[in-house]
Amino acid sequence: ARRARAAPCSTMLRVQRPQQAPLAAVLLVTTLCYAHSLSQTAGKPSALRGTTLLTSKNSDAEGFPWRFTGRLWFRPAFCRAPEASELPEGVSPISFFGWTLGGNVALQYDKSPVKDSLQYLEYVTMGSLVTKRGAVGQWGRQLLVSTPEACADNRAIWGVPAQQADITFEEEGDRLLVEVPPQTRDATPGTKQTVKLSGWQRTRSSGSDAVVRGGLPVYWTPNIKALWTPFVLLPALSGAEPLAMRRLRLSASSLRLQWCPQPSADDLGIPIPVGLTVDGLRIEIGDPCIADF
Repeated sequence: ARRARAAPCSTMLRVQRPQQAPLAAVLLVTTLCYAHSLSQTAGKPSALRGTTLLTSKNSDAEGFPWRFTGRLWFRPAFCRAPEASELPEGVSPISFFGWTLGGNVALQYDKSPVKDSLQYLEYVTMGSLVTKRGAVGQWGRQLLVSTPEACADNRAIWGVPAQQADITFEEEGDRLLVEVPPQTRDATPGTKQTVKLSGWQRTRSSGSDAVVRGGLPVYWTPNIKALWTPFVLLPALSGAEPLAMRRLRLSASSLRLQWCPQPSADDLGIPIPVGLTVDGLRIEIGDPCIADF
């Protein structure tokens, strides 16, 4: 069945001439897109049986009825490119000699639309740079949340294939570090994963009364956990799998670069030693777009 409400996104999917989307702007937005994880195959109803869905719209912003606030840490990493079978038809990895850019995104939500879990933690393993119809995006291989309510609502409301995990962000530490990363490729289905970070105090760089600025527009295809630059240059290809899409707006009051080196590991890739922390983060989720991507 078609969705009852839809945001007027169809105009943003029209074919654009290349000169309307300068390369520098594309690269800038792509870099900032890494900062969400908010970057999310819908869960089957049977997987949620017995769980009460408590998400409510918590924002009166026109076209963006859901709002999350908190902070995040993003650290890029070089990792092996995914197999073509891991991505939908029409979505291609951007890789060089079998390597691509991934990383980890850790988020702490102070307020969310999940009524019985307003505060929760999230950890996303970013798996690859990807492209579709000329747009550049970042694909999330795995998205973990710390509460069952957040897991259920992400799946049922937005179609995000979230998984519940034991997640701990320790405040102490001389730098931000993934002490215990989740398994990304060899995890046993149905096994609850464990994630532990240290140095989380370094993400706190903004006061409670700081001004939030931004409103960066981003496209979001939650069923494959991917964020996209808001420039779609090419028409849809025949036979490509259509993807349900929403708009996001990203804002913040403080951004800082962090020195956070860490040895390479199978589940982390080869971490780049410079990461980005964002405090006073505000993520706004829009209504479903009329046109699929």
